[in-house]
Amino acid sequence: MKDKIFLSTKNKVIEIKEDELRINNVLLKDKQGEQTIEYKLSDDMNEENLTNKALELAQNSYIKFLEKLVSAEKLLVLTGAGSSKDDELFGGKLMWELWDAVSSLNYQNFSFEMMLNTLNISDDIKAKKDLETILSKAKLYLEFNATAGMESLVESIERNILTLCNFSLKDKSIHLEFIKKLTSRKTKQSRLKIFTTNYDRAFEEAGAEGGYVIIDGFSFTQPRKFSGKYFDYDIVIRENSRTSSTENFANNVFHLYKLHGSVNWEKQRNDIIQVDKPSKAMMIYPNSNKYESSYEQPYFEMMSRFQSELRKGGTTTLIVVGFSFADKHIFTMTIEALNQNPSLNIVMIEPFINPDVNENFKKLFELSKRSSQVLIIGEFFKDFVTNLPSSQYLDFNGDK
Repeated sequence: MKDKIFLSTKNKVIEIKEDELRINNVLLKDKQGEQTIEYKLSDDMNEENLTNKALELAQNSYIKFLEKLVSAEKLLVLTGAGSSKDDELFGGKLMWELWDAVSSLNYQNFSFEMMLNTLNISDDIKAKKDLETILSKAKLYLEFNATAGMESLVESIERNILTLCNFSLKDKSIHLEFIKKLTSRKTKQSRLKIFTTNYDRAFEEAGAEGGYVIIDGFSFTQPRKFSGKYFDYDIVIRENSRTSSTENFANNVFHLYKLHGSVNWEKQRNDIIQVDKPSKAMMIYPNSNKYESSYEQPYFEMMSRFQSELRKGGTTTLIVVGFSFADKHIFTMTIEALNQNPSLNIVMIEPFINPDVNENFKKLFELSKRSSQVLIIGEFFKDFVTNLPSSQYLDFNGDK
């Protein structure tokens, strides 16, 4: 069976390696009466038994950590494609699935395969189905060779990415439960802040389903226009006769920052507007220019707030879901914050942790074995949400 890692912390690594369930690289053994049970693949111990036992051990370990971490003064979430990926529940696509979806496109006999050949794409990149590298090379090629076939095919790929990311959740309950558990906090604590590189509207849909007010940088009037000042607004409850100057902050409110844009953003003259069907959506498409694009508005506003939140004093927990830190600028911000802010803790959720997914993730994996600030959980988003404890202070309705 394949090697799998289920938990990585400073004091404990739980994994199945070389067909053995190991804790800190030691084979797990159980004493049952006079018999000693060894957790390794055999006629009496199949793959399902080993996996279930590993998940049980991992969950028992990380739930204890999370009970404290979700009650931090500041609670942040960073999500990527993995938080929208589940064919039965969600509907999102991973990078390799986008590759498959656009690989049959062509423009006037200029095909996707011809694009790969023109750009001299290596077999390694093809094997990885690395669409980001393809689009990066295509953009660079067009800077010096403005060919109609290449340019039109790139535009067609981007239109298809928009279409594939413009979906509605098949099941909103997982995202909604996630929001409920993380917003059940003392009103004096900072609002839950969700940062996402996804273009989809998963959190907006789930929030609407639960009656949440989402502070997303857009005005509360129509048409909804973007301005960074709206992130500083909040929702309070004012009684008819106020006897105290203390603000009574409303429950069911969270912040949402879409770092790479959204399927429902459009630029109209000098304004960025939310519309149902934009003629051209404001999105940072997968390519190596993402770093440069993040210095443009509105992306810079949200990126700078992400960096600022990571560095603020007081206890802070960053929960990372389905994001492998392939984006160098986001990885750099996170590592710098870990180095400068000892009260920052990071919880990463990544199914069957693969340290070799990219160099940045590998560095964080190695760090998790040395630093108590990083905890990595090898689980799917939907399963993690089920085991995620609520704040110890409030129930789902915000009652003390």
